[in-house]
Amino acid sequence: MKILVVDDKEENRYLLETLLAGNGFATRTATNGKEALELLRSEEVDLIISDILMPVMDGFQLCRECKADEELKGIPFVFYSSTYVELKDKEFALNLGADRYIPKPIEPEEFMKMIQGVIADAAKGKLKTKKRVLGEEETFKLYSERLVDKLEKKMLDLQRENTQRKRAEERLENVLEGVIQALGRTTETRDPYTAGHQKGVTQLACAIAEEMKLSPGQLDAIRMTSLMHDIGKMSVPAEILSKPSRLTDIEFVLIKAHPQIAHDILKVIDFPWPVADIVLQHHERMDGSGYPQGLQGDEILLEARIIAVADVVEAMSSHRPYRPSLGLDKALGEIKTNKGILYDADVVDACLKLFEEGRLTSQSQ
Repeated sequence: MKILVVDDKEENRYLLETLLAGNGFATRTATNGKEALELLRSEEVDLIISDILMPVMDGFQLCRECKADEELKGIPFVFYSSTYVELKDKEFALNLGADRYIPKPIEPEEFMKMIQGVIADAAKGKLKTKKRVLGEEETFKLYSERLVDKLEKKMLDLQRENTQRKRAEERLENVLEGVIQALGRTTETRDPYTAGHQKGVTQLACAIAEEMKLSPGQLDAIRMTSLMHDIGKMSVPAEILSKPSRLTDIEFVLIKAHPQIAHDILKVIDFPWPVADIVLQHHERMDGSGYPQGLQGDEILLEARIIAVADVVEAMSSHRPYRPSLGLDKALGEIKTNKGILYDADVVDACLKLFEEGRLTSQSQ
């Protein structure tokens, strides 16, 4: 089944593509209604998911054009937008002929239930397509395997281009970075409260690494690893990730398993850096009180020690479902108090220096 995603924002298109692909759907994209109509007249699509406020032609006009066209009016049409939230606007959208209006924000699982409902309703009328709904764990495993297979295939293809070795290496780096970003963004589709967290950790960790004058290779390792250091949380139920109250002991055990799960996913990819081990160790602490292995001091990779400090500062200074932001001052106070105890002293010094000299602020992370 092929779904057309229409949205003028690249990040929104990317997140929907990722979510839909993870549930077994083929996708096409368009940036506005006019572009969508051109695509619809050249190939078959089984479902349209559209934003409302877009340049050139908005979602309302696109829906109106589709429902007035004999060949297109039978395609199920879903609005997915945060722009129009009043009841009268929702009624207007449905009166145009839309099958569903889904307001943002919404949990990915709930979104997919609504999409499956639209597909099921359409199937009762005229479609006989059978769609197997994958379980959450199976979906995650399948999507991860697809990404790994895609990366390995690209690597093999590029290695054959011996006559254009330099160009092949550049393309390989782009593919590798793209897959890493895709892996990192899958986490954000599950947990809206940590959307942007990995990006914030990446920016701070790289700034610390540069301040410590680490090698370009170490800097690349930190940048790539930070972008997906929480990918293991894909295995944690969404209701636990976004729980507004204190976690139970069992729920905390599930959370603490995410570094090991991420390690198991990433270890099969032949990265040029020890990415899997760095991710595994980013919750270890200098005194051995961390998890999952209870490593101490230099047993912990330097890259993991840097990400650990960046992770704590970013998390404490950001809003979470179970508490408001604690503020940057409290976050910096935490690493300063536990310098040399929980956190690497050199890493803490570099981090504090960046903020004290004004080279980083809470807004710049």
